[in-house]
Amino acid sequence: MRPALVLALLLAACKSAPQPTLNERAALHPRSKVEEEKTNDAFVQALREEYQALGRIQAVLRWYSGTQGETSLTQLTYIGHDRLFRKTALDAIALARQKPELAANEGQALTFLRRSLTGEIVALATAKLDDEYEDAEAAAAVTLPWREKPVAYRDLQNLIAQEPDADHRQQAFAAMNTVRVAKLNPILERKEEAAQKAARETGYPDYVALSEELRQVKLELLLASGVAYVKATDAIFRTTLDRVAREELNVPREKLRVADLGRLNKAPKLSQFFDKALELKVLEAFLSGIGLDLRTAAGTEVAIDDSLHPKKRPRAFVNPVDAPRDVRMSVKPTGGLDDYETLFHEAGHAVHFASSTVVPKELVDLGYGAPTEAFGEFFRHAFSDPRWLVRYRAFLAAQGKPRPSDAELAAVLRRLALKEMMYLRRYAFAKIAYELRLHGRPAAEIAPAAPLLSAPEKASADLRELYRQLFSAAYTFELNEQEAQLFRTDVDDTFYSADYSRAFALAGMMHDSIRKKFGEDWYANKEVGKFLRAQLFSAGTSLSSEEVAARLGFSAKVDFEAAAARARRLVSEADALEKAK
Repeated sequence: MRPALVLALLLAACKSAPQPTLNERAALHPRSKVEEEKTNDAFVQALREEYQALGRIQAVLRWYSGTQGETSLTQLTYIGHDRLFRKTALDAIALARQKPELAANEGQALTFLRRSLTGEIVALATAKLDDEYEDAEAAAAVTLPWREKPVAYRDLQNLIAQEPDADHRQQAFAAMNTVRVAKLNPILERKEEAAQKAARETGYPDYVALSEELRQVKLELLLASGVAYVKATDAIFRTTLDRVAREELNVPREKLRVADLGRLNKAPKLSQFFDKALELKVLEAFLSGIGLDLRTAAGTEVAIDDSLHPKKRPRAFVNPVDAPRDVRMSVKPTGGLDDYETLFHEAGHAVHFASSTVVPKELVDLGYGAPTEAFGEFFRHAFSDPRWLVRYRAFLAAQGKPRPSDAELAAVLRRLALKEMMYLRRYAFAKIAYELRLHGRPAAEIAPAAPLLSAPEKASADLRELYRQLFSAAYTFELNEQEAQLFRTDVDDTFYSADYSRAFALAGMMHDSIRKKFGEDWYANKEVGKFLRAQLFSAGTSLSSEEVAARLGFSAKVDFEAAAARARRLVSEADALEKAK
């Protein structure tokens, strides 16, 4: 049944059915109030079951919205589930959490549940706007002078990355901006207001405080680490970006544009070594070498959608619909180095959730976000390791494909080192600082970032200008006014940027640990997969970043100084490989 018909029927039913009174509404569910239950435990268990069912329904709908461009129905899914998002529910869970005889895993599950429901209160307040945004993005199309037919907005990102002509890239970026400015940014401005209001209504001082609780992070400390990372990597980042920009696009670093970054990441000069048709086969070879595959702990297969539907989201994603049994991965392959990296990153998520056997269910996917992003980055980092690159060259030769030289492998490594630095500078520095101000915190709270801005006084009361200056500092080339229009769409809900930031650093620590445990060239050691599944993946999202670090043999912290040292090492390894005889 088509979503439009479903919506029509639901609306008709809502209009025609007699509206129950408050007492009747309470009786619609046999466990709708604490006082109607013999015990608080039964009420909390009912909440857990209901929330799990709701989450599964939403996950399936998100899958079809993301892969097929189907109308987003998130707002409708909340109908009839009001009790999940009331103070009564939060208080009941908090009471259950205080039981002295409660098992540790049950206590953690209830903690995750309460945090998630708190976040859902904000999600519920913005659901209508999220649906409006999804539908506007999926429906939008633009005309480009050199294309015969209109191009779907969601295809523009890939089109820009594949476009060899710099002027065409700029025109396509400008076309995207017309959609951002006219349709998307106004929706996001209203969403910001609704999210702030909802955060305060849950009892938090503001959206930032709510986000810190959900992400279990102190943003002030994270920003300080991000600023330190930018300073520590600035010289090597500038040099590496300048070299890669000249090699790939024939322009110096200072003349780069934001629209060039997708093309830069695609590494067109190396495209012959990253055939779209071999992506999944390469992934299979990588996984099998370390004793992993895309089979789930429940005996099913991870479902992969690699179609090129025009309304499909260009950004790959994994959807743990009912992990570990039902895990789905969406990619929109176009070939090139960036496609391979993305596939490996998403495969890290997929294998993680497919291996999550921890109980209760809340520990599978309601817990810490940074480690699962780190697991994805850990897989991606294979392409920044000379040992895997040499194995990859042998794989290509076995397939009858061109073999990259040592210099070309070094170029791959250098590009991955560049991207890792770019990500950390972007997320741990620019996005954290910008989003703190976007969500209402005073300029004083981003004081550590101010010395890196070109004109901090000018940016103090202008979000668009603040975005421009912060990302100019992160990227080391000046953004223009048109590029600053990203200031609304380039935002992650509830500071997911904090999870990304820690994930990028933690993934490097994972690589260092695996090399120490299993040797420099661990890519044919099946014990690696056993270790990952037993020590990390099976635990679902129950491990914090600090606990992952401890299991890897480090002190219980995410080390950004080590991340800066890793960046220098990767560039040094690229230089050595390039000079190898």
